[in-house]
Amino acid sequence: MVDKKIVKRVSVISIMAAKFNLDADIFLNTIKATVMKPSKDGRIPTNEEIAAFLVVANKYNLDPFTNEIYAFPNKKGGIIPIVGVDGFTTIMNRQPNFNGYDMIYAEEEITMEGGKSCPEWAEIKIYHKDREHPTIVREYLDEVYIPARSGFPGPWQTHTKRMLRHKALIQAIRVAFGITGIYDPDEAERILEAQVAEDKVGKPIVEIPQEIPGGAGAEPPTLLENPITVLQKNKLFAQAKGNGYTEDDIHKVLADKYGVDSVMKIQRDWFDNVLQDFSTPKVK
Repeated sequence: MVDKKIVKRVSVISIMAAKFNLDADIFLNTIKATVMKPSKDGRIPTNEEIAAFLVVANKYNLDPFTNEIYAFPNKKGGIIPIVGVDGFTTIMNRQPNFNGYDMIYAEEEITMEGGKSCPEWAEIKIYHKDREHPTIVREYLDEVYIPARSGFPGPWQTHTKRMLRHKALIQAIRVAFGITGIYDPDEAERILEAQVAEDKVGKPIVEIPQEIPGGAGAEPPTLLENPITVLQKNKLFAQAKGNGYTEDDIHKVLADKYGVDSVMKIQRDWFDNVLQDFSTPKVK
């Protein structure tokens, strides 16, 4: 008589839940509430999309609750897994054959529009215990620099050297250890923007008033063509909540002053004005 063993399959949700000593259902609901929230168009991630995200998190052993990895639903279906420099360095330091790295900067400095003076390039050498030669990756500032959006300075304007260092290190880690299927925040932003641009192909061009809504006699635009990105929305919420404002406070200001009923209806050309509204602590 043949002894047949029954192999019970364990879901990735159960595997990840066990890492945090949580019940699988509680873990799934927590991921939905804190890590994979609805997309900017209100679409709620499916259980299949969350499972796909957790497969990536489990593969690289990254913690979604400390933002080592997070994700947004992809407008074309699926997800965009995002990993910052801390997550990439965590992956690097766990590699058994990792043997340190060196960083070299160009002697010549350049200044991109809106940015600070910065070396023209940064080069990373990652050493391996099992290889004779290091992995060498060089990133050029003029190829990776991201200009200010809507006149609002971002990290590439305020910390140009640091951002170049992060970009070079992330790309070197990818090449050295064959890291695939995850994106840094800059890449995720560009993917989302490209998808928004694709959605607009074939749509009629509508002229948007240049006057900021809320000004004297201004009417809010009836068709919105250039809304803020998900990362800008997150920046707004983080700043507002950090200064004591609730979501109700945010929506009230948007409705009363700007004539819109959703954060994702804020236009990029007046995003910095909205951000300024929540730049000081709430008066109690």
